[in-house]
Amino acid sequence: MPSEVGPSSSLFLMQPTSQPSASGTLVGWTAQPGAAPIVKKTSRLEVPVDKYPTFNFVGRILGPRGNSLKRVEAQTGCRVLIRGRGSIKDAGKEEKMRDKPGFEHLNEPLHVIVEAELPANVVDAQLAQACEILQELLRPVADPDFPVWQCVSSVLDD
Repeated sequence: MPSEVGPSSSLFLMQPTSQPSASGTLVGWTAQPGAAPIVKKTSRLEVPVDKYPTFNFVGRILGPRGNSLKRVEAQTGCRVLIRGRGSIKDAGKEEKMRDKPGFEHLNEPLHVIVEAELPANVVDAQLAQACEILQELLRPVADPDFPVWQCVSSVLDD
């Protein structure tokens, strides 16, 4: 009996199997025959903190209670990671963690990593959609080229 997982049921139909999956990601489940293979791709977006040093980019990406980030992830099926200097709220804790294993990204400028682990036929489109949404979020709202009515509508959409 197939069970649906994911945003598009036709792409993510999974079937139980008695053999564990070779990939190890979903033990005991295999993709539906004829489905596109799962591919993992990443994209890196630089945050323009040098150009706008006073703008709170991390807060803009996260949104109220993390809802903006959750919305991007839910709409696209991609995972969004905020990395680099300024990605940890507490500057003292960030300084302590800087040289520890797994926190090497703190030595780099602030950036966003978008990961997509989806079927090969949709991974590029979903990754591009996530990057497009995030590019809009990385544009400071005080920018004179960014109309105020768009700021109000984006607040109302959340």
